[in-house]
Amino acid sequence: MRLTVAAVAGRLGVAASTLRTWERRYGLGPSARTAGRHRRYDADDVSRLETMRRLTGEGVAPADAARVALGQGADDPLAAVPARGDDAAEGVLDPLSLAAAAVEADDARLRRMIARAVGSEAVLTAWQTLVRPALDLVEARDHGDRPGRDPAAALGAALLAVIRTVVDDGGGAGSLLIHADGDRHLDAHVLAAELVLRGAQVRVLRPSRRGRELDVAATATHAGVQLVVLLGPPEHAVLVAERLEGTDCVPFVVATGELPAELELLPRARTLGGAVHEIGDLLAERRALRR
Repeated sequence: MRLTVAAVAGRLGVAASTLRTWERRYGLGPSARTAGRHRRYDADDVSRLETMRRLTGEGVAPADAARVALGQGADDPLAAVPARGDDAAEGVLDPLSLAAAAVEADDARLRRMIARAVGSEAVLTAWQTLVRPALDLVEARDHGDRPGRDPAAALGAALLAVIRTVVDDGGGAGSLLIHADGDRHLDAHVLAAELVLRGAQVRVLRPSRRGRELDVAATATHAGVQLVVLLGPPEHAVLVAERLEGTDCVPFVVATGELPAELELLPRARTLGGAVHEIGDLLAERRALRR
């Protein structure tokens, strides 16, 4: 996603001529240009401009603010000036703004933005329309990060922090486990949150590391576990499904593509939204059978 000068100006609450001045005087323009096309700003560019806008709003001289925004004053205490809640950019809630906050390592702002999107219970919607697209933006960047900064990790940490504030699972053992590889771990927490909000007791298994597949399979067969969600599916899904044969625990697959033959006959959903409803119905059926 890339924005025009006019779009960025509107986002920051400044005139388009101001952005052109900042580019001409301080080099705060689009980092990539395409021949024959209008200039477009990416997430990194917007992050730098938001820093410039914030610092000049705090009374910092434009030249000094530009040095901080461009990363030339990383040791300057101005770089640690917190974002103001009434900044024009604070009211913007879209993937590019969220990605910009992640690039700027503004953890507090990340949490505020995600919390606004989640509200009281819209975890899945916030993930699909805001956080996941923002992750795609930061992961598509071809720039290196300064030591201690990891925009993708910051987004994930902020999402998990917000989930903790809206989900109260009572602290008991989980009757439903979600198993996913590392690249789907945030999806697993989003699915878990949606299911907890619907009354389920859920635990997310940590992503498998080399040699841990037997531990994961053993955990899935613990007493009280009624259902194991294989999200992705994970690398060792077939092994887990085999270990569950002959038990009361049901393996459930969430995947969009083709499955190994060993998993084809298992209950399945293709999307997280579909999984929320299918798993909810499955758990309700199992509760009814126990009565």
